[in-house]
Amino acid sequence: MPTPTEISRDWQTSRPYVVKCIKKGCPIDSFENARLWREAHASKRATTSPVQIAKQLQEEKDDSSAARARRKAYYERRSDRARLRKTPSDASLDEALFRAIRASDEAFRLLKEAMIEGRVSQISARLAVHNKALETRFKAERLYREELERRRILIPLAEAQDTARRIFGIIIARLHALPQNCAPRCNPNDPHRAMEILEDAVAGIMAAAHKTFANSEK
Repeated sequence: MPTPTEISRDWQTSRPYVVKCIKKGCPIDSFENARLWREAHASKRATTSPVQIAKQLQEEKDDSSAARARRKAYYERRSDRARLRKTPSDASLDEALFRAIRASDEAFRLLKEAMIEGRVSQISARLAVHNKALETRFKAERLYREELERRRILIPLAEAQDTARRIFGIIIARLHALPQNCAPRCNPNDPHRAMEILEDAVAGIMAAAHKTFANSEK
């Protein structure tokens, strides 16, 4: 952090003048911010010099050009991001987060301008906007992470139905074959009796399963 003496050397002016400016709100966290504040507050009286007026008009024109350049870069970045997306749902998710980040960055830029220029009447309002934008950004980032995690964990319905169909097919086939395959081992002396008992058990299981499925469809 520069001292008033160092700032006075940078401004090529006296130290008391710098101290006076600091009391009026000049930032001293960096030489750049101090210079910006001085440029905004060094003269409160409108100039009558044609040379100075022309210079100010040119600066305003340059500012407008810079604003147009920022807008162009913004839309180019957004187009680049859109080309990288794969599905409409991904596009909506990314765009929501991207907008929240852009809003937060812009709110901070406006707040910083008000602080550097010492516009006290605007600082509190812009601070509130900045805090709200940060809150929205953090919420968007949290929801973004949760949604990505959900998409990695949950299985699409069609895929889940196909998997369940294949699994139940195997179970049903094994149940139907169970009496014939296991009856001789259950009762070697009377395998037919064991098969009847096992077939009744399998039939009961299938009947209960069909009943539960029918009730779930109502």
